[in-house]
Amino acid sequence: MRNIKINWLRFMLPALAGLSAAPAVSAVSAPVTDHQRGILPVSWLLQQVRMGETTHQLELVKQSLYRLENIAPDNPDVLAALLRHALMQSDRDKAQSYMDRLNAEAPNSAAARESAVSMMLATAEGRQQWQEARLLAASGRLVEARAAYDALFNGVYPTVDTEYEYWRLVARIPGQEALALRQLQAIDRQYPGNVSVRMQIARMLFTRDDVPQAVATIRTLAGDARGRDDAAELWLKYIKADPITDDSVAQLRDYLTTFTSGDGYENGRQELDHQLKLLADPVFQQRAASLTRIARGEGATAIPALQKALRANPNDAEVLGAMGQALARSNQRAAAVRYFEQAIQADSMSLKVAKWRSLLQSTRYWLALDGGDSALAARDLDTAERQYRQARSLDDGDSDAVIGLGDVALARHHPSAAEQLYRQALQMDSNATAARRLVTLYQQESPQKAMAFIENGLTPAQKHALLATLNALRSDTLRADADRLAAQSRWTLAVEKYREAMGFAPNDVWLHYRLATALRAAGQPQEADREMEAMSRQQPHDATRLYAYSLYLSGSDRAHRALALLNSVPEARREQSLQDLMNRLQQEEIYTRAYALHAAGLDAQAHSLLSTLPDTPRRDIVQADWALEQGEANTALTGYQHVLTQDRFNSDARIGQAEALAALGRGQEAQATLNALSASPVAPSLDQGRRTANLWWRLGEPQRAELLYTQLKRRAAQTPPSPDGARVYRDAASLARQQGHPDEALEDYRQAMVDSGITSAPPSDNAALTALTRLRPQDSWLQRSVRADAASLYRQQDSTLSMAQDYSRNKGTGGQSDFTAHTTMLQGETPVADGRGFLRVDHVAVSAGQFSTANGTHTSLFGTCADSGCSRDLTQRAEGVALGAGWRNQDWTADVGTTPIGFRVLNWVGGISRKTDVHNVGVTLTASRRPISSSLLAFAGARNPGVGNSNTWGGVVATGGSIGLSYDHGGDQGLWGDISAHRIDGKNVAENQRQRLMGGYYYKLINEDHRRVTVGFNSMFWRYQKDLSGYTYGQGGYYSPQRYLSLGVPVTYRQRLDNWSLDLGGSVSWSRSKTTGQRRYPIYPGFFSDQASANGSSQGIGYTLQAQVERRLTDHWMLGLGVDIQKAKDYTPSHVLLYLRYSNAGWQGDMAMPIQPMTPYADFK
Repeated sequence: MRNIKINWLRFMLPALAGLSAAPAVSAVSAPVTDHQRGILPVSWLLQQVRMGETTHQLELVKQSLYRLENIAPDNPDVLAALLRHALMQSDRDKAQSYMDRLNAEAPNSAAARESAVSMMLATAEGRQQWQEARLLAASGRLVEARAAYDALFNGVYPTVDTEYEYWRLVARIPGQEALALRQLQAIDRQYPGNVSVRMQIARMLFTRDDVPQAVATIRTLAGDARGRDDAAELWLKYIKADPITDDSVAQLRDYLTTFTSGDGYENGRQELDHQLKLLADPVFQQRAASLTRIARGEGATAIPALQKALRANPNDAEVLGAMGQALARSNQRAAAVRYFEQAIQADSMSLKVAKWRSLLQSTRYWLALDGGDSALAARDLDTAERQYRQARSLDDGDSDAVIGLGDVALARHHPSAAEQLYRQALQMDSNATAARRLVTLYQQESPQKAMAFIENGLTPAQKHALLATLNALRSDTLRADADRLAAQSRWTLAVEKYREAMGFAPNDVWLHYRLATALRAAGQPQEADREMEAMSRQQPHDATRLYAYSLYLSGSDRAHRALALLNSVPEARREQSLQDLMNRLQQEEIYTRAYALHAAGLDAQAHSLLSTLPDTPRRDIVQADWALEQGEANTALTGYQHVLTQDRFNSDARIGQAEALAALGRGQEAQATLNALSASPVAPSLDQGRRTANLWWRLGEPQRAELLYTQLKRRAAQTPPSPDGARVYRDAASLARQQGHPDEALEDYRQAMVDSGITSAPPSDNAALTALTRLRPQDSWLQRSVRADAASLYRQQDSTLSMAQDYSRNKGTGGQSDFTAHTTMLQGETPVADGRGFLRVDHVAVSAGQFSTANGTHTSLFGTCADSGCSRDLTQRAEGVALGAGWRNQDWTADVGTTPIGFRVLNWVGGISRKTDVHNVGVTLTASRRPISSSLLAFAGARNPGVGNSNTWGGVVATGGSIGLSYDHGGDQGLWGDISAHRIDGKNVAENQRQRLMGGYYYKLINEDHRRVTVGFNSMFWRYQKDLSGYTYGQGGYYSPQRYLSLGVPVTYRQRLDNWSLDLGGSVSWSRSKTTGQRRYPIYPGFFSDQASANGSSQGIGYTLQAQVERRLTDHWMLGLGVDIQKAKDYTPSHVLLYLRYSNAGWQGDMAMPIQPMTPYADFK
């Protein structure tokens, strides 16, 4: 047994060493002198020991150890070398003694650890463990084998050969080749010349196609007899494995310069001759060319040449394998599998057979993956799963098959199983595919979960790979938040969110578009324009950017600019999306121009313009709508019916048909048409439902309209705010107002404000509600309509109390035409029915001054004083209280009252007016009985102070009617007119007739919601039957020329701020009048002298200046002040007004423009 053990040790220990023997041989070939022994370094002698062990030169080992024992007997490395030599000599006891010394003197040294391993390997148990590790490696169980080696050696290798054996095993494990190569190169640097190590390095370098380094390693072995033949065989085998080309010939010539004799030279010489012969063969040249194309990465294009090469040599393994590569690259993997199998069969001993086997397995893997993908796309989940599992069995280290199985699980609605498989794939492979699958899966739950996974669940490299996805998620989340804010009209916050979103997606064109739209809605149109202009400049020819910019321009009422932008794109480069938008904008522009012409009353031109458009239901419905507006119900009905012949379910045409029938008085047919709408398979839109409800209202079915509006409001509440919803709420409010439900109407207006985008939430109190009625320059027509209607109803429902002090002054002749009036006014208003009722109390004190007397008597032309002289009533004053009550709504105004009670003459006064429209012209019809308050005599009446007649006369009133006309549709200009005729009489005053014709034109130089400047031209023509402007008994004391003509140029400036309103105005006029002489006492012919006045005429220039200002003090209180100065020949009235108004409900809406001050009851029209 001992002999067997000794023999095994002699076999094992030399195998553990592996350093080149060449240097050692040269080292011992010369004798070493005593002098040299004294100066030889220990490290050099230890190297000699290693070399001797590697080359089995025992004498070299003995000599070196002898010297080392003399020089450094206690050196741990020397003790370790002596231990190895003892084991080599099968002297375990001596080896153990060295081990004991090492443990005692250097227990933790590397030498002690290496020696311990050597001792363990010399035991039966150690040898058994080593043998088991080798068996695992031989059977291909590489990972288990490595674990067994690690457990055995624990990273400590006593000899070069044991370390080489370990790293050669590691090199066989996939993914560990580079590590093994580095370690082997490190061994070669530490112990140069080991043939086995260098051969292994050369093989691995050839495998990595690092030919220069591999050849350099081969050359180091060429001079070593122990490795020369193996090195030559390896290099030649590599050259022969490559395609035969001029390069391979050059390699062979290089090879022959290295190996110049022996079998290696002869084999290389034969291969060179063989290749030169083949290169001269045209058939082989074609083969080589086809292989070169494959080497360049070609696929399908190389197949014809490869087919020709195979016809010449069907069993050429190189060409068969190349054909497999070409087919695989052209996605013909099933055919590629067959060629790889043939290549393996044709040359199973070739160096490249491993390559064909690898490509065969890889192709089968991808073929199975393709099958799984196809089956998954076809929803054949069972086949897909089977294919993916087959792929996984072919390559269990690749993650694609696992991802495919996850896709199958997800398709089966098993998200948990899919998540588990995706996570498994993520652990197998750090690429982003599995991570993206998980992101998509988590995104279905919530974007936040997907973002949290990327930010917290991935490595920095994976996170970097998904940075674009993370930014997209962040951008989408912020954009969704911004969209919600925009839907709530919270534009400022929406702008902030859109800007945050753009930080993560700066090139998202539609984010730029949304941001610009929000900026514009937030009142920042210039910033919105800059945003879109900057976006467009980045890539001015990009179709998407052009489309978005054009859409933005058209959406902000600049369709002409959008068209100009689109027209700038050459037709050849104009994508279909741009052309479609261009066509649509051109049609919209035509519609817009047609609408404008129609609104201006130019219907013929509007219809002519529409005729240039394609024959579409929209065009026909628009024309029918216009005909209906113009009262041409029959024409409209024909148009709607024409549309219905083409599309019998067109709801707009059906509703229009019902509206036309109602206009024709065919109510039952209209109702039948509306009833038929319910049978339409297309559900009506909110707007169509609104029109239907309004028509039921017109047809005298308000309850049915109310029911329909209730349903429509419920629908509108369940959808995001929209213009259609706003119109529903607005019109429902109008119906509720008409039906006497103002609170319900105001609630509907609150909701209309939300849906129209005025506010994000309904106003909660009166202050908030009325503040939202203020007009904004950027308002759409719908928003303006909602604000105005809500303001109208609110103010109609408000109760107010107004107090004012009015002062009027007109210098004239004392006692006669001189006039001063102080009027204190108090008026209360409150809602009555659909209008407002008011009660009015005016305290009026008027004075005509004092007569000029001589000795206490005067003979003024007053009463009969001119003929009888007067010495009483020298001061003319009057005081009284006027009472009035009235009611008004949008169409009617009526009042009744008295002149001031306390005046000498008391009159009942009042009036009634009706407003309507006739062909776009506003018409106001008025019947009235009003006092003339231009003098004390005319207004209050007077007692005759003359002798013999104390009768009262005066108290003049005008009774008659007028027709007021106006034409103003909100544009830059307007017209007005007034025609009136009145009978004028008073107590003991001659009867008179008055006709007046007045009119004017005005132009709005500035026409804004809160500022207006106008200039115009006015003309007036008056005619009185008699001149009763005198103050004698029977005269009226009021201006009454027989002819009066005035031409004037008025200018006004009006502006309102949050709490102020200002009204400034003035005019310059020219007038001419003519009077006919009248008898001094027209009701008493022959009384006294009864002289007649002379005829007269006059003309001159006059001016008027007026200023008014109103200030909101609080929600409930308003203060106003007005001044009016007029100057004309013999006529200079002045007027000052101060008033205070209290609102019970409070008002934070727009200030009045023009200002509506209190007017003395005597001055009502």
